Amino acid sequence: MDNAERDKLLAHFYDLEYQDYADDIDFYVQYALALDPRQRLPVLELGCGTGRISLALAGAGFQVVAVDSSPGMLEVCRKHAEEGGVGTRIKCVQADMRELSGLDGQSPFNMAFCALNTFAYLSSTEQQLATLNRVRGLLIQHGVLILDITPPLRHLLPPSDGEVLYQGSYADPERGGTLHKYLSAYAQPSIQCHDTRIFYDYEEPDGTLRRATQAVLFRWTGRYEMELLLEKAGFRLEKLYGSYELDDYSDDSERMIFVART
Repeated sequence: MDNAERDKLLAHFYDLEYQDYADDIDFYVQYALALDPRQRLPVLELGCGTGRISLALAGAGFQVVAVDSSPGMLEVCRKHAEEGGVGTRIKCVQADMRELSGLDGQSPFNMAFCALNTFAYLSSTEQQLATLNRVRGLLIQHGVLILDITPPLRHLLPPSDGEVLYQGSYADPERGGTLHKYLSAYAQPSIQCHDTRIFYDYEEPDGTLRRATQAVLFRWTGRYEMELLLEKAGFRLEKLYGSYELDDYSDDSERMIFVART
């Protein structure tokens, strides 16, 4: 299997896992509508995956630029957009979050966001600041950036000592099989990272199993570290939520949702 085929396969697996996940969708749609009720300015999604949030924003009337480094993810996003009748309102751009090449000349954005811990793919302070600085330059004055990050609490982080964690099984209506996902990781506290390996076991209708693996380095970031990063990049923190229901961030929160303005 070449790299392009592998990328398409992993995108398909990702789509199976998240196609029904909607806990955060209303949060982003309502926030965008509150900022821009007439949908005059475009919205930017960083690390859009197969586009579940971008699709919802487009369905609410916004023009959306959906950025991801994976051509396979963007191919699925385009397919869903066409099937959902919003293909003209979503522009898919293949780019690295740290550089966001291909967006020069784009109309400025009123809102940008990075959902569901995607910011953790940036594995160093330098990469984080590069992304924040690039995004700030693409937002209008007083534009909003939203970052949804998993708090660095032991029970919310990946495994730390190589143990294997079962994460779920997902039916594949298109191909008739079932995807089983497992996760294993080793903590690297000195660099605030988890060296993670994802195991995808695809069960064919006849019971045959095929396995694909993906190695990922995730970096965890604390509350005050993130606040300092935003400040250093020229953002002003407006609010820190602990849930998609706009609860204040607390010891019991399972999300850190930073809302910052330029």
